[in-house]
Formats: sequence, structure tokens, C-alpha cells
Amino acid sequence: MKINKKLRAALVTVLTLTLIFTMSGFAFAGTGDLTLSEAYDKALKDAGLTKSDVKRVEKEFDREDQIFEIEFTRKGTKIEYDYEISKSGKILEKSVDYNRARVKGKKKLTKSQAVAKLAKFSGIKKSVINEGKIRLEKDDGQWQYEIKFKKGGYRYEYDVHARTGKILEYSRKAV
Repeated sequence: MKINKKLRAALVTVLTLTLIFTMSGFAFAGTGDLTLSEAYDKALKDAGLTKSDVKRVEKEFDREDQIFEIEFTRKGTKIEYDYEISKSGKILEKSVDYNRARVKGKKKLTKSQAVAKLAKFSGIKKSVINEGKIRLEKDDGQWQYEIKFKKGGYRYEYDVHARTGKILEYSRKAV
């Protein structure tokens, strides 16, 4: 009789543990983790593009950092998009690199003029932009303003052509 009680207790324990693990599996099954394809679709939607609008697509899941890395170029342009997206679907970083046309002979914009161009492009108030760091530098033989600031849980970085005011590149990263 004692063997039966021990066996029954063991069976109850096994069944209980099985039930617990099964239920916890159901609890975690619906966490909403994105697939690589869904992360790519999210990046395209954020960029305002469709699959037919892009070329040179690179997408992968970085197992070490647990993020999706999506890169693509808009057809007919040299505009490059680079995204880092979490498994939950949050865009952690977005970078857009525009064609870097060389312009010579024009007078450089002032910091104030560069900030005004950026405010118009981004829709972000000049006062917010001016709270950040603004630096004139020469990159790849061209003068540009590197402008960095924080707003709404993100860190922004823009490169503004110092002669034309054209946005050369920008990124937004969650902080």
C-alpha cells in the first residue's frame, strides 16, 4: 500500500508540474514577437515606402543583441535607410542617409540658418534643437553642421550641408 501512495504522490507531482509548464507555455506564446518579415514591413511603413519602392534589401536578426537589422535603398535614388527594431516591434534606431552632392563656392550657412533648415525639415521646434550640440565640421571634403539633441525619449542626430542646408543624414535612437 505504501508503494501505491508513493507512486500516486509521484504521479500527482508529475501531472502538476506538466500542467504548470503547459500553462506557462500558453502564457508566453502570445508575447507578440515580430518575425523578420514583419520587422521589414514595419520599417517600410515607417519610411512611407512599399516593397516595390526599394532595392538592395538586407535584413537579419542579430541573435546577440536580440534585434532586427533592416537596410534598404530607395529605387531611383541613393537614399539609404537603416533600422534597428526590437522583437516587440519598437523602432530602436532609424538612420536615413541622403545623397551627398558636392557644392562649392557658396557661402556657409550660419548655425541659426542651419537650425532653421532642420526645424523646417523635421517639424521640431528650433528651441528644442538649440538645446543640443551644434558643431561645424568638415566630413568627406564637405562642410556640414552636426546637430545632436534629445526629445521625447529619443536622441536625434542630423548632418546638415553647411552650404545648401540640405539634410545629408539623420538618425533617431531610443534612449
